[in-house]
Amino acid sequence: MARPAFSAKGKPVLHYMGTSTFSEYTVLPEIAVAKVNARAPLDKVCLLGCGITTGIGAVLKHRQGASGLLGCGVSGWGASACRWLQGAVMAKAGRIIAIDTNPEKFPMARSLGATDCINPKDQGVPVQQLIVDMTTVGSTTPSNASAM
Repeated sequence: MARPAFSAKGKPVLHYMGTSTFSEYTVLPEIAVAKVNARAPLDKVCLLGCGITTGIGAVLKHRQGASGLLGCGVSGWGASACRWLQGAVMAKAGRIIAIDTNPEKFPMARSLGATDCINPKDQGVPVQQLIVDMTTVGSTTPSNASAM
C-alpha cells in the first residue's frame, strides 16, 4: 500500500482515491484532475464532482441490463440521496422509498419521484422490516446515501 500523502500529529491521514484533502491547495496525480472551462460557474460545476455521478451512476450501474428496478430504498437525504432518487426514476423503479429522520425533507423527495417516505423514528418495527412489509420482497437496490 502506498504511503499516505498527508499526516496529522504524526499519524497518516487516510483518504479515498489518493486525493481527499481538507487543504486549500494540494498536489494531485493527473488522473485525479478534470479541466473545467473557465467560463463555467463553479457553484454549479462543483455538483458534478460527487453527488450527481455517485448517485445516478450507482443506481444505473447496479441495474445495468435489467428492464427496471422493483424498488429502491434511499436513506440519508443529502445531495447523493437526491441523485440516487433521480437514478431510480431514470431506471423506472416501481417503488422508491425515501428514508430519513427529518420529515421536512420529504416534500423534496416526493417532488423528485419518491413514492413513499418513512421516518424510522415513527415506526414500531425496524425500518428493514417495514420495507419488506411494504414491498413484499424488500428493496432490490438499497442505499445508505449518507455514507456515500
